[in-house]
Amino acid sequence: MKTAGLGSVARSTDRRQQTRDLVLDTALRLFNEHGYLGVRVEDIAQQAGVSRATFYKHFAEREQILAELFERLLGADTAPTESPEAPDPATAEQLVVTAVEGAVQRMLSQEDLARFVYSLPVRHSALLRPDVRTTPPVFVQVTHLLEQGVQRGEVRDDVPIDLLARHVLGALETAMRDWAEGRVDDPMEHVRIMLTLSFHGAANRA
Repeated sequence: MKTAGLGSVARSTDRRQQTRDLVLDTALRLFNEHGYLGVRVEDIAQQAGVSRATFYKHFAEREQILAELFERLLGADTAPTESPEAPDPATAEQLVVTAVEGAVQRMLSQEDLARFVYSLPVRHSALLRPDVRTTPPVFVQVTHLLEQGVQRGEVRDDVPIDLLARHVLGALETAMRDWAEGRVDDPMEHVRIMLTLSFHGAANRA
């Protein structure tokens, strides 16, 4: 009897996740076709083939879908796939660049989602929901690498780590936004330029 009960719970959980994914996929398609502001909850529910009541069982509001899509893009619910290899031994800068390049590669594997998320007129820190989900892995990884860099004397220690991390991740966001809005064709090369500026500034390195 217990086994049957557990099986029933598992099937119910699977159906719930399938419905949730269907709503998210439908919302993304509609957002790409009509723009975020041009899509209502009613439109998403109708196109997904669910009732408004079912929609609200999964999402309290339309904005929650943005947070879910952002987390899906940055892999909050999954382990990161393999990143490009860093030089060995590698500096803090090289390790951070490698981590960010890995995040860009993963995002580009979901190009439609990446273009939508990074064309939104909102800073993505506003989409994080630490009370519900974990912080995206690249955020955690960059912070950890910078902390190690401080300990090894490779990164300045007179600036708070969270500020340094936000500076680096701001470079990632700017590069991806420039790509999503059509200002650059190669987001990987652009993010490398932005990270160089983050670590070395605009002064002539010569």
